[in-house]
Amino acid sequence: MTTLDFSKTAYIPIDIQAGIVHTGNLAPYTSDELLSATNQLTQVFKNTEALITLVKVDAKTFYYLHPNRVSRTQDIQVPKDYDTLLPKIATDETATNVITVTKHNPSAFFGTDLDLQLRRRGIDTIILSGITSSNGVYATALDAFQHGYHLYIVSDATTDRDSDLHQLFFEKLYPKLGTVITQDKLLNLIKDK
Repeated sequence: MTTLDFSKTAYIPIDIQAGIVHTGNLAPYTSDELLSATNQLTQVFKNTEALITLVKVDAKTFYYLHPNRVSRTQDIQVPKDYDTLLPKIATDETATNVITVTKHNPSAFFGTDLDLQLRRRGIDTIILSGITSSNGVYATALDAFQHGYHLYIVSDATTDRDSDLHQLFFEKLYPKLGTVITQDKLLNLIKDK
């Protein structure tokens, strides 16, 4: 396994926001475990040459994609703190290498400027984690693969609402898109840098 060039690397945690983390059971990793892993990884990359890209979903626009949505004139009720990003680095004013991308679809690439933000910084490697293994993280991983990025998906910093789906994606689908890695192995890879 090679070491990471931070100047060409982005860490992208997907949908670590109050309205997603605190709604429903997460498996196989709980919301506390997910937040702990995300906070540890963002601290490793804080104020380095790597780019931390916090991705959140706009619930009001995303809801329009739901198949049960019949009318566009219905008022969409979203809890007040739904969009609040939970990683500690989101409110850390000392962090100099953090951007936020708001998505309106499962993938952080589709309909956003994520690819532009990464390419203008010379990034060719993405470290991906977040919620959910079978939706937002997978859609983003698939688009990252299709855009030609080197991809690491952190298995124990990613979770789902269905542990069987999580396992299926990490055993069968993610290895086709990039390198599946645990947080400890990733941290060792970084330490060897």
